[in-house]
Amino acid sequence: MMEKIFAYLTFRERLQVSHTCKLWHELIFCPQFCKRLFLYLRSSKDLEKPYAREMLARCRNIMIMRSIYEDPQLRLLKDYMKGASLKLLKIWASNHTAKRLLETILEVVPELRNLHLVLLGSLDQCTDEIIRITHQKLKRAVLIGHGNYTIECSKLTVLETDQVNEEMFQSLGCLQEQLQVLQLNGHRHSSHRAAYNVLSHYHWDHLRELELDGSTTDDLEESLKQMPCLQKLSLRGSQQIFTGKEVGTRLSELKLSGYCVDTDSFNRFLTRSSLKRISLLECTCCSAEVPLKSDSIRDLILDPMFQKRLPLFLSLEKLYLKGRDDTDFHHTLLQICEYYPKLERLTLYVGPGQIGMMRPTPDSTNVTATNSFSLLNKLDKLKDLHLNRIDLTGIDWTICEGSNVNYIHLKGCSIDGTGAEKIVRTFKHLRTFYFDYCYLRQPRADLFDIDKSSTDGLHWLARYCKISYHDIHIEELLELRIPNILFL
Repeated sequence: MMEKIFAYLTFRERLQVSHTCKLWHELIFCPQFCKRLFLYLRSSKDLEKPYAREMLARCRNIMIMRSIYEDPQLRLLKDYMKGASLKLLKIWASNHTAKRLLETILEVVPELRNLHLVLLGSLDQCTDEIIRITHQKLKRAVLIGHGNYTIECSKLTVLETDQVNEEMFQSLGCLQEQLQVLQLNGHRHSSHRAAYNVLSHYHWDHLRELELDGSTTDDLEESLKQMPCLQKLSLRGSQQIFTGKEVGTRLSELKLSGYCVDTDSFNRFLTRSSLKRISLLECTCCSAEVPLKSDSIRDLILDPMFQKRLPLFLSLEKLYLKGRDDTDFHHTLLQICEYYPKLERLTLYVGPGQIGMMRPTPDSTNVTATNSFSLLNKLDKLKDLHLNRIDLTGIDWTICEGSNVNYIHLKGCSIDGTGAEKIVRTFKHLRTFYFDYCYLRQPRADLFDIDKSSTDGLHWLARYCKISYHDIHIEELLELRIPNILFL
């Protein structure tokens, strides 16, 4: 019971009440609390603060910011962290400082699983020092910045780096039999062929996910032949033409960023491939009239829409769709209902600084034309509905009677109390209703019933539904500002 009470205290409040007695001290810094805590060391002087020894020994997540650590501070840090149950270590420092910190810490934290290293400074400031990363249980390493690394980690399965130099080339040769996820972004600082040379030079028997940041896919097909188990491929380009023939047909997931898709060639690739999920981010299309087609795709992300016609993926189950404030969401929903009869999860999203419109057309007598959401009744299998940054005021939700949706998540949306009431009354299967960063408007903003004191609010109307609010604003109730607390 005491641990649950202490869970509501801030870190400073915990430090204050921990002086009460030894029992409270142990409860305050229980393993459950320290497991969630992220400790920041912003300078070497933080080692002199009270509880520095205790927090370094107990915290599972530690970030060491840019600072200079001399020999006395390094010895103190090593003493404090010896045998610590650290799981995640982040270091932002210069090459020399990062090298000394890793030499000090890695040998005394046997349970470390994740390492995130960011080397500060430009290429001209990069020294020839070799940063050696040696650990028996490390599973994931993220290495960012200009540096020379050698990696000796027998359990490492995930590696992300933006350096593809001679030292990294040799380290990857030692890791080729164990890596399952590899992200090579080194050709931002060197020739793109450096990464492809690494990939084609070794045989990657266990590699399942690969991410490349390059300017061409000319050598990609040859490199992928060395990866018999590859399932997920992510490519970032600069509006190069992408046809699909570069990646083969074995993949189950493909993510493209910044490419121009050759529709005809890509459709031929989709016919032969076994893709289940595809993400098209900031992509364009060579033909605006010819839609993409596939019978195997189950999961689609379009960010943003680049054609007036949505892809014809008849087996689609999950759709994430980003539009703009001028996107015709009514026409979009018409296509969704026509093309995706098996859809189970729908996310409609508008980017930051924009608001999507869903308001009814007052002059129309057609129900479908006046209320786009009436189309949801045609999606019998739809269960999850996510709407981000869309104005929902004035929507008559009663037209959705009969929908099977049981989960609704509104983020950054405007909605009035009357509309929210109609949602909980209309969607009979609704069990979860989230309002995140929403503007709750009149009329009947009192129905949102934040403190659950009303007998006619949403909590009373939907007693079997979990309703929660996070950082919301209520119109004309300016004195009530909800903090970042989840209400169940």
